[in-house]
Amino acid sequence: MPTADTRIFIDDCIARVLAASDLDTSIRRARALGELLWKNNLGHYALPDLEQALLTRWLPSFVAPPRPAQTRKYLHVLTQAYASSGHTRVVEHLLESQSLQDAAVLVTEKAPPATLAKLSTASQACICVPKIRDRQEKIQHLLTQFCQYQTLILHIHPYDIDSVLAAGLARHFFGTRIHLYNHADHVFSYGHGTADIVLELSYFGWELSKIRGTHHKCVFAGIPLKLPETIAARADNANGHIASAGTAYKYKPGGGYSFPDFARVLLTKTDRSLMLIGPHLLTNWWWWIPALKMGKRAVFHKRMAYQDYLTCMKQASVYVDSFPLTGGTAFPEMAIKGLPSFGILSGAHGYSPADQLKSDSQTALLADLLAYLQQQIRPGIDHAAIMQQIRDVHAVENVAIRISRAESANEQEKQVPWPNPAPINCDFYEKIWATGKLFMPPIHNAPDWKLGVLFLRYWLQSRKLST
Repeated sequence: MPTADTRIFIDDCIARVLAASDLDTSIRRARALGELLWKNNLGHYALPDLEQALLTRWLPSFVAPPRPAQTRKYLHVLTQAYASSGHTRVVEHLLESQSLQDAAVLVTEKAPPATLAKLSTASQACICVPKIRDRQEKIQHLLTQFCQYQTLILHIHPYDIDSVLAAGLARHFFGTRIHLYNHADHVFSYGHGTADIVLELSYFGWELSKIRGTHHKCVFAGIPLKLPETIAARADNANGHIASAGTAYKYKPGGGYSFPDFARVLLTKTDRSLMLIGPHLLTNWWWWIPALKMGKRAVFHKRMAYQDYLTCMKQASVYVDSFPLTGGTAFPEMAIKGLPSFGILSGAHGYSPADQLKSDSQTALLADLLAYLQQQIRPGIDHAAIMQQIRDVHAVENVAIRISRAESANEQEKQVPWPNPAPINCDFYEKIWATGKLFMPPIHNAPDWKLGVLFLRYWLQSRKLST
């Protein structure tokens, strides 16, 4: 939860945004503020009043474009579409569904040609908005695109106030519906105030929505995954390596958890090797001492081609999810492929029914994993039931159906549809950030000097209070 100092800092920043005499400066400052709050978890997760204030103030600057006689049903809106981005994969999967067939894609900033081709359908090319320096012209261009659709599904970066403002204008002029697909459910994001529906992905986002003040508009959608028809028979890899994969920063110790220490202790108690895909051994200093102690039994790969990744997993005996931050969809994907999967219920979990395979603590994880490696059984786990829940939650068509019915869902249909195995800790990421020695400056947006001074003063004061 934000402290009094945090609220003062944010109020000062909002005043700076609204004090701008022109639209371009106002939006530039809002984007810089959005990125600061996204990258630095101060415990403030939405700014609905700022969204409304910007819409009210700048509404007279825009005109309603002519609307086509026939509108299409859905437009997926991405800020940037990367080849390896989770946003891109989600949209790519949803385009293949039957329930969201009448849909197009628009990228507001940039996408490589190969990704644009992936996101194009037989009936509709993926549109990438040209680079427009004038902010009013860009938002007017987005409004012209948005008004051709009945429902916008926003898959935006947390700082993308341009798309949020254009969406608000489309609703004002044409009654366009706005759904925010909450990719960044654990951090600050614009869009929560403007959205009619927030499509949640996890128990973590579901609980955090109560702090955001948006719980009344939340509907669980889930993350769509390409799942095999059946769990394939795996080769007998009882003596194979232990595998783990995730973005490098997800293994950085914090919140009382340390994957490097866990890995070091694990290898003293088993003769298996450990394959780590994602950590950067040269730059991730938190691995240096554990890596020296583990020696050649720990193999590090910064990145790996997808087919090589699958081969590595086929040769593994078990999979361990990254922590303190979860590796994301890799965990349920490996579980449904039949690879015995382990992890920790850190309090920041809740993205898949596969979490029921996780342990309560780092100590319990070590004990559970060693017991399985020795006995090849997991007592107390209803494996078949969990696998069926993974299918029910993550199957592409099931996710698409929830999204298509979000406006009419009853209270039961809105809920996260599997039992949460442990309580959610909404301030998990705040505590990790608060103990860090550095902050993250904006890299996607031009910084604003006054916002930077306000943030630096706030950050230094917060560090004094914590010592």
